[in-house]
Amino acid sequence: MKYRPVDENGDVLPVLESADLVSGAAAVALLVRDRLDLLAGDWWENPEKGNGLIEMLKESRFTEADQQAIGTYLTSYIRETPGVQDIRDAVFSVTGRQFSYSCTVVTDQGTAGIDYLI
Repeated sequence: MKYRPVDENGDVLPVLESADLVSGAAAVALLVRDRLDLLAGDWWENPEKGNGLIEMLKESRFTEADQQAIGTYLTSYIRETPGVQDIRDAVFSVTGRQFSYSCTVVTDQGTAGIDYLI
């Protein structure tokens, strides 16, 4: 898999030749990140596509008991990403009003770390 590179803000960088594209586990990690950032309803051509986490949170107030459900949802959502073979070391927690999730995705080309904050 090859993917367009991004800077630290997530902005797509110019690609002048194919060698500038990101490949391997890093490319899969970028795809995972893009999938997490695409919320359900954001894409006008297919509003059902995307991360349904915000919809889950609209249904009820977030409680400590919801941590497990959200962590499990994110793990299964990431697992559906093309190129992801397995997920290891999934950790999630709530600090104040912020939910953090991190894991290691396993691909055919190696592993990559994923960090996601809500």
